[in-house]
Amino acid sequence: MKKKIYCIVLTLWLLCTPAWAQEADISQEVELPAGWEEVLDEAPITAEDFKEMTLPDYLGIAARAIQGQLKAPLRLFAKLCGILLLAALAQSLSAQKPGEELTAVLDTVVTLAVFSLCGNTLLDLLEVLRSAIESSRTYLVSFIPVFASALTACGQPGGAALYSGLFFTAATFIANLLCQVMFPLSQMFLAMDATACVGGGLDLSGLAAVLRKWSKWLLGFSATVFTALMTLQGTFTQSADTVALKTGKFLLGSSIPVVGRAVSDAMGGVLAGMKLLKGTAGFAVVAVVVALFAPVLIQCFLYGAVFAAGGMVATATGAGRSAKLFSGLADCVGLYASMAFFFSFVVTSATILMILFGSGG
Repeated sequence: MKKKIYCIVLTLWLLCTPAWAQEADISQEVELPAGWEEVLDEAPITAEDFKEMTLPDYLGIAARAIQGQLKAPLRLFAKLCGILLLAALAQSLSAQKPGEELTAVLDTVVTLAVFSLCGNTLLDLLEVLRSAIESSRTYLVSFIPVFASALTACGQPGGAALYSGLFFTAATFIANLLCQVMFPLSQMFLAMDATACVGGGLDLSGLAAVLRKWSKWLLGFSATVFTALMTLQGTFTQSADTVALKTGKFLLGSSIPVVGRAVSDAMGGVLAGMKLLKGTAGFAVVAVVVALFAPVLIQCFLYGAVFAAGGMVATATGAGRSAKLFSGLADCVGLYASMAFFFSFVVTSATILMILFGSGG
């Protein structure tokens, strides 16, 4: 008797299912759970706004971002040019008198002045990068459970386990590696470049250049390995999730009499709506990471251009030691940009992969 009553109640409920399942149109606005809204509200732009943006909008945002960061590099470049031009004038006056010691001392003093100006700038830029990484790590701690629940609701429990397991571990490890290992090494490289300012035979700028080159190569190699690993494991887990999801649909369609097909179709409608939520949640972390690291990358580009131009001015004015120092400073900025791009690439690539996996299932 109980079994018959249960079947009648279940049948009546399932008969109502197609009505609300048809209303689950992915083009309509889907209400987000309360726990998700707190995380998504931190994103600087929504997915709906992003879809409506055009190329002029992107160019305008980029122009405003560069314009907002341009004042400090230009001020630094003006100071550097003033120092180098005054040094060239003093050197031309001292060339009328015999003795090379005055020229060497003048070159050392100019190089020290250049390093005192640029060294503080690089240390400040490193702190900006550290703050961006720390903010990203804090956001990921609250975001990953939200996105993992979205993946599970979309029928990707394997992808959720991969994202909250391998990705979270890798992101935490990379953040700690950058903050605790790479940042001190960057400061050490900057100190090696400072040896170009002193006289005598001590000059470690060449060693610093080689170490920076290998550091950039290791960052690129690590990003490639991580992306390949996430792609392979994501493909395997998605295959298992797809088989399990299709098996569940088949069992619902074949085991429940009369309305089994309707339940299977309703399940597809619900999954379509959940995939929209998954894309919305995934876009949030991409927007947050871009908003945090885009200013850092812009500053690295601007200061790299300033140091490259400073090196050309130093070469033109005959300040050979300063030109070598500018080359090392430009390499330091390039290393900062590599670290910023490495961390942001790891986060965004893993999230985009999870969004793409299961989108067509």
